[in-house]
Amino acid sequence: MIRFSLTRPVPLLAAALAFSPIVLSGTGVFSTAQAADMQQNTTQLDFSVMGTAHAVPTELTVRLSVRSDSPSAAAAQKDVNTRMAAAMKRAGGQDGILAKAGGYSIYENTPEHGSKSWTARQELELSGQDSVRLLGLAGQLQSQSLMLEGLDWSLDDATRERLLQEARTAALKKVRSQAEQSAQTLGLRLARLKEVRISYQEPGPRPVMLMAARMADSAPPQRSPDEQTLRVNVSVQAELSP
Repeated sequence: MIRFSLTRPVPLLAAALAFSPIVLSGTGVFSTAQAADMQQNTTQLDFSVMGTAHAVPTELTVRLSVRSDSPSAAAAQKDVNTRMAAAMKRAGGQDGILAKAGGYSIYENTPEHGSKSWTARQELELSGQDSVRLLGLAGQLQSQSLMLEGLDWSLDDATRERLLQEARTAALKKVRSQAEQSAQTLGLRLARLKEVRISYQEPGPRPVMLMAARMADSAPPQRSPDEQTLRVNVSVQAELSP
């Protein structure tokens, strides 16, 4: 805002003494007002750009479980522990396959009619990039009465990071050109990119329902991975000027 303080009459001597400071002060006020006016004349434009990268999942996770039912809680647990130890021993000798014992539970069954019993259960997770060997091992464990709970396809860490970088680069390359095109469409010009925010959208593991496979312990499960898409969203705040 510019204040015109010289429009009112003042004594000549006072005007002379105050002339120089008023000129300097007036220059400063004009510069501030001009900058504020320029800022008021800018238009803020918020928009988003999406970058994508596609890949076939590289890592397979097989989820199995060991279950035992017995009138005795101790007997049920002993059976589960013995069978899980045998499964871990078989899986542990496979190069490139990570075997991990999961959650353990035991609970009492109290039917309205009949005897009470105990159920012990533990999960086993196998993961690796060699799906052929992994599925073959899963079939062998099924033949030892382990139940196949499901398969999950995902991306290994190195592949996921590379794809996210590709998607991020693709999105950032679009930012300036789209900002300039938007400004031109509005009859303005791009002054600057004021703020850039990046967010990621990654697909989670792809579960596969295998109700029939749980009963088929004579052959290993089969499943081909579906292509996954990683997305990177770049949100930009741009300033446009006349």
